[in-house]
Amino acid sequence: MHKTRYNALRIKLHLSPMGPLLIKAGGISANPTLPDMQFVRTFHPEKGETVYIPGSSLKGVVRGFVEKALRTIDNKQSWQWACPTFPDDSESCAKRLEKEESSSHIYGRSCGTCRTFGHTRLKGRAAFTDLLPVNDIKTEIRYGVAISRLSHAVGAGPFEMEIAVAGTFEGHLVLENFELWQLGLLAMALEAMNQGLLKVGFGKNRGFGTVKVEIAEVILEELAYGAQDTVWRGLGAFTSDSEIQRYRLFEPHRIEGMPASERSEVVGLYLRRVYGPEAWHQAAHHLMERTLLSS
Repeated sequence: MHKTRYNALRIKLHLSPMGPLLIKAGGISANPTLPDMQFVRTFHPEKGETVYIPGSSLKGVVRGFVEKALRTIDNKQSWQWACPTFPDDSESCAKRLEKEESSSHIYGRSCGTCRTFGHTRLKGRAAFTDLLPVNDIKTEIRYGVAISRLSHAVGAGPFEMEIAVAGTFEGHLVLENFELWQLGLLAMALEAMNQGLLKVGFGKNRGFGTVKVEIAEVILEELAYGAQDTVWRGLGAFTSDSEIQRYRLFEPHRIEGMPASERSEVVGLYLRRVYGPEAWHQAAHHLMERTLLSS
C-alpha cells in the first residue's frame, strides 16, 4: 500500500508550555554560557540558532501513550493491542516479522501501535515534523540537586537546567494511507496532552512537561472520485474486499456526519478539504466515538 496514495491528513499543531518544559540536548555545547542541561537547539532560517522540539521527541511520547492504552485492552483479534516495547523481544512485531516478505502479512500481523507508528519492517502511517518557534520563546535557568537516599542531604549538584516557560512552537502531524481508527487514536493522544495526562520532555515526575496543543488547521486529501464533503473515508473505503482481507483493515471504513469543510478544491486526482480549529474539535470527538468507544 505504500506504492499508492489514497488519502492523507496534515494537522498544523501549535504547542505551548503550560509550565516548565525541557527537551534536553544530547551532548555538551561548545558555548560555555549554556547550562549543564540545555534545551535542544537547531538553526532557524530567520531566528538563527534557537530552541525547538524535535519531531522524534513528540512522536516518542505519543507512541508511548498509545502503547499503554492498547496494551490495557489487549485484544489480539483486532487492532487494539500493542507488542512489547523493545524490538529485540521475541514477541515484538519487528522480531516476529523480521523474515516475513509479504507486505500484507507484515501490516496485517502487526499490532495497532506498529501499524500506526511503524517498526523496522514497516513504515509508519504517522509522522511528526520538528516544531519550530513562531514567536519568542521565553527560557529561564532553574537549579536542581540530587538528594542522597542514605543521608537525605545533597548528594550531587547543584546543576543548571534551561527550561522554556512561554511561547509557541509550530509543526505538523502528517498521516498517509490511514485507517480511521488510527486517526481516532491520535486525536485521543492530542486530547490527553491538553488534559495533562500526556507530558513531554524531561522531568515529568518533577512537574515538567505539561503543554497545551492547539490545532491551527487541518488539511484532508483523498481521491476525488466518490468524495463527499461530510464523509471521511479510511483506507478500506478505497480498496477491494480482497485487499481488506489481505491487509486486515478494520471498520469503520467511512464515517458520515463529519463537519463541513471551510473550503475545498480539486488538486489533480485528489480533493483537498481545509478545516479550522472548531471543525477539527467536532471531527476529533466524532472519530473517537465511532472508532474507539464503539469498538
